[in-house]
Amino acid sequence: MTSKERVLRNYTFQKVDRFTIDFCAESKVYTMMREYYGVPDDLALMERLHVDFRYPKPNWIGFPMIDEQGRTTDYFGIPRSGAGDFGYAIEHPLANVQSVAEVEAYPKWPTAEMWDYDQYARDCASFSEYAVYGGAWAWFFEAACELVGMDTFFLLIHDKPEVAHAVLNRIMAFMERTSEIMFEKAGKYIDICFTGDDYGFQSGPMMSMPMFRNFARPYLQRIYDVGRRNNKLVMHHSCGSVARFIPQFIEMGLNILEPIQVRATGMDPKELAALYGGKLCFHGSIDTQGTLPFGTPEDVRNEVRERVETFRPYGGFTIGPSQHLMTDIPAENIAAMYDAAWEYAWLDGRPPEVA
Repeated sequence: MTSKERVLRNYTFQKVDRFTIDFCAESKVYTMMREYYGVPDDLALMERLHVDFRYPKPNWIGFPMIDEQGRTTDYFGIPRSGAGDFGYAIEHPLANVQSVAEVEAYPKWPTAEMWDYDQYARDCASFSEYAVYGGAWAWFFEAACELVGMDTFFLLIHDKPEVAHAVLNRIMAFMERTSEIMFEKAGKYIDICFTGDDYGFQSGPMMSMPMFRNFARPYLQRIYDVGRRNNKLVMHHSCGSVARFIPQFIEMGLNILEPIQVRATGMDPKELAALYGGKLCFHGSIDTQGTLPFGTPEDVRNEVRERVETFRPYGGFTIGPSQHLMTDIPAENIAAMYDAAWEYAWLDGRPPEVA
């Protein structure tokens, strides 16, 4: 069974030889683990860790991502701190926006044609044995919060909802069209429409259910629908406590939720499995807030084994971290996680001899 076959069967609740395995990390962790294993590049690292997924991304060919003051920006023109993969917004370009006309007049809206889709299609085609992620990373709500400022955007939702909708619509139009072109160019190589936008804090949801229905769901549905129109499984990344939204996600057509942030309120894997096992697939859950940074390798191994046993009766589970792996996690613990994944993921209890 190839990785592609295994993932597609796993995520449609069919019999598989083992649960699937994935890896997500900040760039410094890739470097750390390449050095730990003595492998030459990221693809060799994925092979060493038995990762079943590949995630090609198009190269940006649009305007230079640098502003008039020489600061690094993203493709929405938001100046970033430049601190690794997760640089923080240091200015909010639409902080003073008061009208729909001002939203439309913002000079740095990107267009979907600002990506190199030809190279993207070639990259997707090169991973024929693996499950390939595709589609735009549609962080539309987060992007709106960073363009306007989170506090200001939530006030805008209350005071001037038409302006908030204008910001969200303009962001989503770019992401939706980007996804459409990605599937037009490379859809025959893509297996999963993978999108991401965070709706949870550690202690609970980021927004009320009415706010979600009015200001998140309609835009998120547009991305889900691109995947569904192209006959792809739909996978959604959302950190934090999002248990309250899971019935909405399922109603919208979600197949896979990534990750399970196990220390967030309401995100206990056993409870989620009991409620949604066989209805929704779950991707990731090995604890990056406690076990991985502060536990022993044996603690990590035990958590991997426990998670496999939790989802064994239901299927539809991928072993992976509960958020991106960061450099506060010892290399030995990351290695323990993937060694244990390879040992315990085999559902007949017989891992191959070669690790």
